[in-house]
Amino acid sequence: MTQPTRTVVTINSTGRQSASFIRVASAVGWHVRAQIRNREGVVADELSELPNVQLVEGDLEQPKKTLIPFLNHLFEGAQLAFINTTHWGDEVSIGKACADAAKKAGIHHYVYSSMPDHSIYNPQWKALPLWSQKFAVENYVRQIGLSATFLVTGIYNNNFTSLPYPLFRMALQPDGSFIWQAPFHPSDPLPWLDAEHDVGPALLQIFKMGPKAWKGQR
Repeated sequence: MTQPTRTVVTINSTGRQSASFIRVASAVGWHVRAQIRNREGVVADELSELPNVQLVEGDLEQPKKTLIPFLNHLFEGAQLAFINTTHWGDEVSIGKACADAAKKAGIHHYVYSSMPDHSIYNPQWKALPLWSQKFAVENYVRQIGLSATFLVTGIYNNNFTSLPYPLFRMALQPDGSFIWQAPFHPSDPLPWLDAEHDVGPALLQIFKMGPKAWKGQR
């Protein structure tokens, strides 16, 4: 029996996580409805040439009165969604709007890329600004009853060769190796992740296992 074609929605689709998933979803014949801010850049060019991928231009920072209809149209008729919000704009508000649209559209399996809020574990620990917003969105997704799974990624090794910040900069050595200096003990284990190659296959497997396999889990 032929398997029904699946339609999956992604947002911020030129980002490393979403683009990684779009590549593998396209390769297995799934239809991807990929929101992008605009068509500028090499990743947008690449995604536009993939089979089964529909790029949908729309700024998630637009006013709520236009954002809600845009998201409702984006999710309409889809079965799956992978949502990775960013700190551009009001991340919590955008995250809630995406979840509401998915709920309205009857999305079967909603995967949200989340992060923990350290402050809930120890009152002396401060919440990390770029993490706590995602935790707030995760809680909202749970509250409205979406059938959801929450992805928590490790440290992008890709960042350490592409971002011009001291903590992210690797120094190339004459023998071809790299030295990375950071304020961690040398023996501390760190959860490295090749976001561009590892996230997509993992997400595809999560979706294939179905919403019950990892429902509500991280």
